[in-house]
Amino acid sequence: MKKVLCFLLGLIVILFSTPLAHLSINLVYSSKNLTSEYIPLLNGFIHSYIIIGILIFSIGLISMLRDKNLKDY
Repeated sequence: MKKVLCFLLGLIVILFSTPLAHLSINLVYSSKNLTSEYIPLLNGFIHSYIIIGILIFSIGLISMLRDKNLKDY
């Protein structure tokens, strides 16, 4: 169950990376004027969340494949 949860959580983080990035920028830089830096910061947050999602997804996928291979033996 933990493997499937990790697998799905990775996909959810990847899918919601853009709204999470908007929320993160609004939380972290709420009192700053980000006229020219908003887009680069947003892209950085989006890519960070995508990388985190890929790592969580790969952990779930590797553990699912490892358990499947152990059942075959």
